[in-house]
Amino acid sequence: MRALSPILALILFLAVALSCKLAETLTGDPKAGTVSTLWPDVPPLAGATKADLEIPLAARLAIRAMMQGKINFIAFTTDQSAQDVQNFYSKERMTAVGWTPSEKGCVSDSEDEESHGAVCFFKRKTGTKEEGLAIVLAYDEKTKKTEVFYVRIELPEPSPSPKK
Repeated sequence: MRALSPILALILFLAVALSCKLAETLTGDPKAGTVSTLWPDVPPLAGATKADLEIPLAARLAIRAMMQGKINFIAFTTDQSAQDVQNFYSKERMTAVGWTPSEKGCVSDSEDEESHGAVCFFKRKTGTKEEGLAIVLAYDEKTKKTEVFYVRIELPEPSPSPKK
């Protein structure tokens, strides 16, 4: 009978967590903040088709951990490889439209062979407003297409330092 109590407590906790959408709150709603069109300051990838996709959980958690702020995103699919998309969003192209690439540029899932996924981070500052842009690439084996997620993060403005 004593072994049954912890199991019942665990079942009760899981039921409450699921009913309250605790997991969604902790990981972020995969569809929260979606926008209908790509922002004008992000170069569009030729031949990409807008898609109703969710950001993969691992990418969502990584973005939330790295950036704190309001997040909006939009997803596309393309027949181009993840490596071709990564090459399109080069440091030079993104710098030309006002984005500063992160020091590492794009971080791909593989160093030795052709990439099937990557995350590219960019940032920019206009006055006191800071923004981040992440481009998440993932190859879908089922559809044989590359999924491209554009994630824009509006970073909170820094608090003024107290006067001494």
